[in-house]
Amino acid sequence: MLRILSVLLVIVGLVVAGLGGAALLERYAPNQELAAASAGEHGFEVAAAEAPINEVEASAESAPEAAASESGEAAGPAIAEEEMQFSFQTEMEPSPMARSAAPVEAQASEGAPEVSAMPAPAPAKPSFADTLKTVPVAHETPRSAEYKRAFDVTFAIDATGDTTAADALPGRGVIEESEAMVSERVEVRVSGAAFNIVAASPPVQTLSPMTENTWRWSVTPLTAGDHDLVFEIFAVDSDAMTPLRTFQDTVTVKVSGINRAIAFADQANPLFVLLGGLGSALAGLFAAFRFFGKT
Repeated sequence: MLRILSVLLVIVGLVVAGLGGAALLERYAPNQELAAASAGEHGFEVAAAEAPINEVEASAESAPEAAASESGEAAGPAIAEEEMQFSFQTEMEPSPMARSAAPVEAQASEGAPEVSAMPAPAPAKPSFADTLKTVPVAHETPRSAEYKRAFDVTFAIDATGDTTAADALPGRGVIEESEAMVSERVEVRVSGAAFNIVAASPPVQTLSPMTENTWRWSVTPLTAGDHDLVFEIFAVDSDAMTPLRTFQDTVTVKVSGINRAIAFADQANPLFVLLGGLGSALAGLFAAFRFFGKT
């Protein structure tokens, strides 16, 4: 009796096991087909560079059929295969750090601003001495002069590249030649305590590259004897005047004839001149009265 009961229990257990297995297959078979389909799609993404598209689609279609034919297998191997596919997909996906690093690298390569080169420093402004150049100069004064009689004085600068500036002088007096450092704009002055000097040309001139620059003055001696005329060259830089070179000439002023009387009258005290004139007039009248009185 116990054997019969044991056999019945075994048969009932087998029947229950069969019914339970069929229920499990009906419940999990669709999930296995979806897992196989997703595994086929990810396999297509990984092996797109190696396998043709048709082969991937064939493997994706055969995956559900293989799962249906193996319905009698236990649920353990199917779950193990699904976990293996999931781990494979996880390994193929980039890590969050790699995903965040890629846009940063693309932005650095595409939108990085170009570093502009530092502007070259402006060249230093040349000093005033660097703007000067050496040129020939010449000046002319008379050998001698008459008291109260005006004479001409000429000064010349040649910035054309010639070796002499004497070509621009009249050539009737004593010519002195030299060199001087000058700027682009120049002023030449003449001074002398024993002379009355009147300028006959602009005192400030811009040096010409085409011809000589000349300065002229009308000079009148005020006293007899040897007197000095001083020539001074100034560089004109904006509002500043910088002396560059000085020359000195000696002029002998002579007095003769009527100029001697004029010189005596100019140098004498006016009161004495007046008294002398009145005395001379009275003496002339007295002499004339005596002369006509005797006759």
